[in-house]
Amino acid sequence: MPRRSLLSLCSLLLPLPSCSGPTSHEYDLVDTPQPTPIEVPEPPRPEEDDPATEPEGPGDCGRGTGRNASGECEQLHTRELEHGLQVQLPAGRFLMGDVPRSYAAELSRHDPRELWPGQPPRYAESGAFWLDLHEVTRGAYEACVEAGNCTPAVCPEDEADPVEKFSPEAAARVPQTCVSHEQAAAYCAANGGRLPTEVEWEYAARGVDARIYPWGNDMRDEYMAMLMAVGSVPADSSYFGILGMGTNAIEWVADDYEIDNGLQGYLARPFRDPDGPLLTAEAARGQRFVMKGGKTGARRDKIGPDKRVGFRCAADLGPDEAPLTVPTDPPPITVARPVGSGLLMFGGVAEAVSRKEAEQFCAALRIEVRGEPREGWRLPTLAEIEAIADMFRGPGPFWTADGAAVQGGSKRPDDPWQAEEAEPGEPLAARCVLDEPS
Repeated sequence: MPRRSLLSLCSLLLPLPSCSGPTSHEYDLVDTPQPTPIEVPEPPRPEEDDPATEPEGPGDCGRGTGRNASGECEQLHTRELEHGLQVQLPAGRFLMGDVPRSYAAELSRHDPRELWPGQPPRYAESGAFWLDLHEVTRGAYEACVEAGNCTPAVCPEDEADPVEKFSPEAAARVPQTCVSHEQAAAYCAANGGRLPTEVEWEYAARGVDARIYPWGNDMRDEYMAMLMAVGSVPADSSYFGILGMGTNAIEWVADDYEIDNGLQGYLARPFRDPDGPLLTAEAARGQRFVMKGGKTGARRDKIGPDKRVGFRCAADLGPDEAPLTVPTDPPPITVARPVGSGLLMFGGVAEAVSRKEAEQFCAALRIEVRGEPREGWRLPTLAEIEAIADMFRGPGPFWTADGAAVQGGSKRPDDPWQAEEAEPGEPLAARCVLDEPS
């Protein structure tokens, strides 16, 4: 499969409607029953003569490399641990986050929650660290249990063990799932490491070329939703050569799940009310942790064990291990884009907000436009949404300056917008515009 070196238009902060892409199979990797795992040879390991790690041109270190303190290119370092191979990832800056295909906010109106918690894209930085080449296997986890350092994995009562019909040899090489976040963290600690942070996991999966999936920008319907031996899909190799981050198990990361995580860097102050619809619902759900898998920028939340959720371990560099830096800069993104006549539109969307919270969200935005911080964002009118419909992205419903609006009819991208009845406390979505001086 050809490598992708440019940012796909569909991963820009404010994509065109034509970027909606295919609508089927997006979450096949995590949302369908697990068929029988496939037994395959041992997973491949990075080699110095692997074309994916060779420099791509003059002055370019290429994938699978980093620059040392002298500015020279080096192959990424690896080390063999008892539970598997680890790769030393270089420090770097990258484009983090996800763009949903549509903003269908009707569900949150009846069940307040974040539907697109990966949005909007933004820059993030990762230091150098070690990361497992593939997920922790059942065999490795069982060894930890036998040593008395881990507790046994137990699938939820309503979920059958996905490899219960497998031979012990085949099952041992499948990712260890059915473990809680605490069990995963305990395993990594017992092996001298820790769970990766969300930033580290996404950086390892996405790299610096803003790929939508670890292998590139194309959805691959042939990648079945199944647990299999680690390394069974060699093409599921990230920018840094890490395996299995788009297929096989979903994975725990270290972070607690926090709402509005992607919006924080664009806000001058909080905008949600303690008794608002989403914070009230979040309090009832309790503590959750972030899971990653499939699309690189997507994020999910979970409380306890699941037959689909596994993990891999990370570790900090030792005091005598010199960090490398990634040799490539991430592509540019547009945080606020001109739309219509005399308007800018912010790419992020506030989810499940009351009308008051929607107004507070826009008022709290502080975004740099052409090198200058800009405030004074507001909700658009219905007429303005109609005028910029090709960029506004529906179907909503969204709060407006004069009420609420939703795309009618079949809710296709080209359907007309119309006024929508809504009570002030209902949890709708909100998107903000700014009057651009002429």
